[in-house]
Amino acid sequence: MIRTHNWIATTGGPHLLIADEQLSHWQGIERWRDHSDPADQSDYARACRVTTWLGSIACHQASAVVLSGDVGDIAWYCNSQGDGGYLVQWLGVDDERLIEPALRTPQMRDLLESSDAERLEFETGASGAMWLIDASERGCDLHDNHQCLVLPPGSYLAKAAYYSSAGLSIVVREICRISSPPNEAS
Repeated sequence: MIRTHNWIATTGGPHLLIADEQLSHWQGIERWRDHSDPADQSDYARACRVTTWLGSIACHQASAVVLSGDVGDIAWYCNSQGDGGYLVQWLGVDDERLIEPALRTPQMRDLLESSDAERLEFETGASGAMWLIDASERGCDLHDNHQCLVLPPGSYLAKAAYYSSAGLSIVVREICRISSPPNEAS
């Protein structure tokens, strides 16, 4: 099957969504020993200890969003306003063309608005650029498997839920802007 979106894979660990301003500080597997050992404070070990679909860990002077809980490639589906969208994790998909219509269904909206959906607020950084990467990689030495999401700078809410229908099994993380920086006119 031909994939039409840029699907970001990992080596088996979690994905990471990190602000451009923090990217060079992310060390990935450098100094990594064992993620099950709480004494291992390497970036990758700390990311691997997040077991939910959305988590936050410190990175330099800010935090990074950990996308964990399941193994599967992730692609970005931008919304029409360009101020958010969906990170879709491929678990079982018969046809990629099933994804976009599923994102617009009332069932998807209900899942993401339910009390069972995971929620996490995060900041983009001044540039608004957020990198989707394999958490094992070093931010200053990225290979071909990454993508830059360009969002308006500000605060965002991520909501995550599992969605399943005929031929489609995905984890959806909706990214919605909740505020702009104080010095930016709304």
